[in-house]
Amino acid sequence: MLTLREILDWEILSGHTVIAGAGSLGSEVLSVTVIDAPDAVNWVKAREFVVTSTYPVQQSPQALVALIEQLAARNAAGLGVKLTRFLREFPDDARCRADELGLPIVSLPGPLAWSDLIGRVFADGDRQSSQAAHLSAIYRGFSQHRARLGSLRELFDLVTGFVNLPVVLAVEDEMGLRIESRGVSSAEAEGLAETLIHGEATGTHPQDTPLRLTVGSETVAVARTGMSANGGGLVAIVERAQTASDADLECLRLSVHLLQTLLDANIGAQSHANGDARLLSQLLDPLLSGEAKQLLVARGLPDAARWHLVVGRIFDAGALDQALLSLRLRQFARRRLALLRMEDDDGGCTIAIPATDADARSEDAALREFSQIFERQARRASDFRYGLGQAGPAALRDAAELHREAREAMAFGVSLNGFNRLSRHDDLLLMRLLAHPAVIEESRASFLRLLDPLLAMGEQGRMLITTLRVWFQEDESMPRTAERLGLHVNTVRQRLDRSRAALRLTDLGTDTRLRLYVALQLLPMLRPGES
Repeated sequence: MLTLREILDWEILSGHTVIAGAGSLGSEVLSVTVIDAPDAVNWVKAREFVVTSTYPVQQSPQALVALIEQLAARNAAGLGVKLTRFLREFPDDARCRADELGLPIVSLPGPLAWSDLIGRVFADGDRQSSQAAHLSAIYRGFSQHRARLGSLRELFDLVTGFVNLPVVLAVEDEMGLRIESRGVSSAEAEGLAETLIHGEATGTHPQDTPLRLTVGSETVAVARTGMSANGGGLVAIVERAQTASDADLECLRLSVHLLQTLLDANIGAQSHANGDARLLSQLLDPLLSGEAKQLLVARGLPDAARWHLVVGRIFDAGALDQALLSLRLRQFARRRLALLRMEDDDGGCTIAIPATDADARSEDAALREFSQIFERQARRASDFRYGLGQAGPAALRDAAELHREAREAMAFGVSLNGFNRLSRHDDLLLMRLLAHPAVIEESRASFLRLLDPLLAMGEQGRMLITTLRVWFQEDESMPRTAERLGLHVNTVRQRLDRSRAALRLTDLGTDTRLRLYVALQLLPMLRPGES
């Protein structure tokens, strides 16, 4: 029969320190058990060597003393502690109490995996008994967290206590992406998390539970919750030098259920989001008085005198992941202290974004960030069609008027510029004036004469017209034009030079620029069917 002194001589425990109870190291050890919850001591059996990360007793030294007394009463073989994350030093009163009771206390090496210790203790038995004991220790360890899991870090400590391979745990919810990892770089962990959570990995074998996926050059065993309106998460083992064992895979199966409890705990954040949606609905109510709206604004909203209001409408969802879009919008609203209301009728949204008086560039950055949420979803689902309209900034008590302007901007922008872009109400005022049927008829011949050299070039001309329109829409920025069209900046510059030569424009002064801009923007109305 093994004694605790013999176990401490093993190489995997090199670097240990005996803190207390040195005179009792000859006690026999029948098994090893892990405790990481306050009430787990109730499951300890006689002559078990108990190991812990000290998470259950980190808040109270008296809790550690009580644990020592309970273990001694149950005739435990000893207590092994890791003083690396929660408790960093062993309290003197607890050490003295352990000496009084004759209970050995051992400081264990930080890198030690519980599975290595458990496996070694049972190595002398037959393989089936050893595996059963190992799984029993895993079940007991995980069952201590069934009722409550405090954080992703707590789950990470639990998993890495049993699994000795590279591990990645990740949760993405309204608060953003949170990652815990061991054995992989931060960049690799983030890449794996993004890919696995959103299901873009290859090599899926549906009969495997957990799944085995290929992500780049890595083979990964992963259990994941899938993406929902509350978010999604995963627990993954990276199989490099060796394959995950049956016990490792069982840890994944048990972990994903605990991971779901973290996501379900996001109900509070969802309730906050629902409160914001109700507040925005009240501000948009045309029957509510201005004084009542001012009172609502004064209650707990960010200290912003002006707000942008953006309306989003989905015309064709296609293969859009609606849950992921909703999650991204809620994340944006939390970051920007915005008021978000998801629309049930068309799957779109209405959002009020506080403006920053000190920095206009920050306002533009917020609107670009919001627009990019939809752009990224459109890249994932090529048949996704949407429109965005913006109005403001103005006082939030004028939200109903801003909402009307934003809807008009979205509708007119889609008819003028097509789907999948943000149209600003103020930017479209001139176009709306010029789009009056009488003005269109009066100016049609003049504008078409200006664009005729490009229209006569067929496909090449349409390509140059598209480049010019985007260039104007991006405030004549060649880098942004290139990014939007997926081109190199030099290609954009060459197209602009070709357009100027074809139009015979030696001077691009303000008047010429204005005529060209208006002609290009009104082209769909000047020649119906022209895009």
